[in-house]
Amino acid sequence: MGEMSIPFALDPHGREVPIKEAIRFKTNYYTCPECEKIVNPRKGEKRQYFAHKQGELEEVECELSSDQDVERMVDELRTSDVEQEESQNLIRTYVGEQPGGSHRLFGVIPSIDRDQLPPGTDVDDLIDQCEIPSTVGIKHPPTPRSFHPSEPEVIFELDPQADRYQLSFSGPGLVSNLDGEWTTGLLQDGDLFVGDQTRARRFTSNRQVKNGEWVYIVTDSNPPDHNQVVSVHSLGEWTLLAFPARPETENLLEDYGTGLRADDYGFEADVLLPADAHPTADKPIIASPRATVLIAVTPAEELDPVFEIVSIPKREGDTVELDQTGPGNTRFYKTTVPQQGSKRISVHQRNSSRHRLIHLHADDQDTESIPDQLVDAEIGLLYSDGETETIVSPIGDQNCLKIESEVSPVSLPSAIEYHGPAGLEVEVTAYFPDSHSEAPFIRRSPGSLESVLPNVGHWVTQGCKEAEFTFDGLGSVALQFTQNMESATGGGDQ
Repeated sequence: MGEMSIPFALDPHGREVPIKEAIRFKTNYYTCPECEKIVNPRKGEKRQYFAHKQGELEEVECELSSDQDVERMVDELRTSDVEQEESQNLIRTYVGEQPGGSHRLFGVIPSIDRDQLPPGTDVDDLIDQCEIPSTVGIKHPPTPRSFHPSEPEVIFELDPQADRYQLSFSGPGLVSNLDGEWTTGLLQDGDLFVGDQTRARRFTSNRQVKNGEWVYIVTDSNPPDHNQVVSVHSLGEWTLLAFPARPETENLLEDYGTGLRADDYGFEADVLLPADAHPTADKPIIASPRATVLIAVTPAEELDPVFEIVSIPKREGDTVELDQTGPGNTRFYKTTVPQQGSKRISVHQRNSSRHRLIHLHADDQDTESIPDQLVDAEIGLLYSDGETETIVSPIGDQNCLKIESEVSPVSLPSAIEYHGPAGLEVEVTAYFPDSHSEAPFIRRSPGSLESVLPNVGHWVTQGCKEAEFTFDGLGSVALQFTQNMESATGGGDQ
């Protein structure tokens, strides 16, 4: 039997290490995630994988004994932690700061998924058939109406001093995924919550923390003085320690978190569009139906892993693989808010358990969809000739605009406006005829688009045929100018 290509292993602390992150010649250090025997990294130019140390399987049988077994493990890793917990009827538990500075403990479970209902289902009648027979440890329990598909999720406050948490749900077969008793563990000394200041989720040990995330530790002891690096809050009778993950607080991760460490090899998945969405929080993004959603996925600087977009719940054929763009380079995924209800996806780093939840929900107050021509209008260039407005977008249907000779080049800077998230890098390339001294092109990478727009008008007077605006990793748009535009200002150098 040939050696199996195992894509990840465990380090001595039990943390997952994808093969791309393993130290090449570090032997007798990593262990197999199935049989716990020694595996060593094989990192060649064409293939990279872990393999069992010679002789390790002579007396032990490993479940990763065939390519099919390895593929099964890889596919299981695609199932997000959110889906795993919901399949076990586990309440996701959070802490968050409230107006006024106090903190609360709250739970989240899914609402009814409209996509799982047959067409024509009378949702109100379905809700009338649902019941919540009992709850324990929940302040202001939800009602069946709280599970309506128009709600992105079901949120309820938990009593920090309760001796049990439980919510019973009963409904017809169409909502069988919600049936049963939903539970979560009680607060314990050392519990870890990671997220932002309004929504930090409870995690088990070995959680990898990214710079900028907030860490909350539950304790029943008096905390030492950390010179205002750590803020101290009350959560019922518990003490809640809060601090941001950054280089100067890295020692606190080791002091307070079991297996807690900074993630040197994680990835960022930021929501760029809609522009008003929190870029990193896992709370639902509520936006107009069919509004464009743009997600930027950035790996660690020296890595170029494969990323996948996986539906929640995971469905066969729904996984989308993102094109690799090189070590540390951002790649983008574009989708839309559903017409009704919610759509949940996970950004997944293949061969790891790293997932980032993106929850999209259609605003129930917007009864009409966005017109087709405006769906992709959130990023690009808006051109106005005084009577009409036209949007050219690197992610929309129209990415090129021809500007007629009647337009004065002097007016171009005020006629062009950038639409999109702040900080997105834009490169501008102006193309000239072969006879021009600047041929074939001039290229600029301005700090802001506004700073280079006056140059565009000047370039046109010098015979520029086309200005191409390249949006970092997204694509480009072009403004084309007719040959006799320079006559509008009399031509010549300026």
